[in-house]
Amino acid sequence: MTTASEMSVRQRGKERKRDAIQSAAAALLRSKQFDEITMREVAQLAGVGEATLFRYVSSKYQLLHMVYGDELDAVLDRIEEQDAAIVAAQGDNPTGTNFVERIRAIYLERSAFYRRNPANSSRYLREGFTLSDLSARNVAQGDRTIALVRSIVEDGQGRELLDLRGGALFVAQNCHAIYMHEIDRTPVRGFDPDRIWERLGPRLDAQLRPLVLVSRG
Repeated sequence: MTTASEMSVRQRGKERKRDAIQSAAAALLRSKQFDEITMREVAQLAGVGEATLFRYVSSKYQLLHMVYGDELDAVLDRIEEQDAAIVAAQGDNPTGTNFVERIRAIYLERSAFYRRNPANSSRYLREGFTLSDLSARNVAQGDRTIALVRSIVEDGQGRELLDLRGGALFVAQNCHAIYMHEIDRTPVRGFDPDRIWERLGPRLDAQLRPLVLVSRG
């Protein structure tokens, strides 16, 4: 009969192997493009056999989602913390422009996520448009960003600092669509990924700055 202690040891062993697999995948995704990586490479770097690897993950796509899903979750956590700090620093009398700058800060951080490895991060972001079982987390991350932008716009509208036209959800969805479109067209047009913010920032400004009604202080 297996004791609770033995089960605990086995569980810790499984967790160590899973962590080793994810760390190996992360290291390879930092140095190679997704299509260049093989499951054999991941297994070798993780120090496990290929059969063991497939007991933990079913495909390279699952590894991509494990690595980039965790990374983007961390980015979104940081975005929300930074936004809360901005709100606290602004006090009780923000301007309409302050709300625009908060939204710009969100997509500046998301642009930095993309720039770290444009080919692989865009591959992950595009996975949200597939119908695979793995896409739910990716979709939720997009929805999380849209929800934050929507709340910022609604706050600005509630204070009569931002125009009500179009609605907050419409504005938030448009901002996210602009971000995704810029990621999509960057490789197609041969644009420099490191300069994505130079293209994205003005496009967001064109969407957001006309909404500013009042500038106080």
